[in-house]
Amino acid sequence: MVRVLRRLLLVGAGLCLLSCLSPTLPLPPPSRPDVSAPDEGGFVRLQGFAAPEAEVIAWNHDNDLIAGQVTGDDSRYDFTIKAEANDFIELWYVVGSEESQSVRVTVPAQ
Repeated sequence: MVRVLRRLLLVGAGLCLLSCLSPTLPLPPPSRPDVSAPDEGGFVRLQGFAAPEAEVIAWNHDNDLIAGQVTGDDSRYDFTIKAEANDFIELWYVVGSEESQSVRVTVPAQ
């Protein structure tokens, strides 16, 4: 009986170790943002949803500027970044040490 219990404990411990080694699923990308045309000051507005309490980051590849916002419990983001029509913006979010996949958008013309 003692041998059976030892084997069960060893099997259980082995399964626990294996589950810790299994890869975690990547975070899904944020929702595709609504992107406004540039305003008079040269800013566009990005609005959408990511994970709750996430750091949402936008990188304008054309002018090399980055902007962002931390979402609340409602997962909503709404912020501006300096951009011109046809600029290429990449958007993603971070939760803890995990980074989501990104979405890419082009700034619309007025």
